[in-house]
Amino acid sequence: MKRINHPNIVKLYDVIETETQVVLVMEMIGGGSTHGYLKSKPNRRMEEVNAKKIFVQLLSALNYLHSKCIAHRDIKLENVMLDNFKNVKLIDFGFSTQIPNT
Repeated sequence: MKRINHPNIVKLYDVIETETQVVLVMEMIGGGSTHGYLKSKPNRRMEEVNAKKIFVQLLSALNYLHSKCIAHRDIKLENVMLDNFKNVKLIDFGFSTQIPNT
């Protein structure tokens, strides 16, 4: 993850390993998940202009990952976070895999 550099993917700054823990130092994302954002909206629907912005940014992040032969494999509302300016930050690469480039 340290080699991944895209504005719509959470940044991993450092990994600290001890005998009992692995601590990931990551970018702070203050806007919450898209799931929480939708729950806060009337009828759990977002405006089309906001949906388009989120969708385009998510596709940009996925396109970048695929260009690096990485499959996220866990895209869901809880893993698509929003920063304070409502920009997408894709998180949780626990199920991701790097596919050999053939």
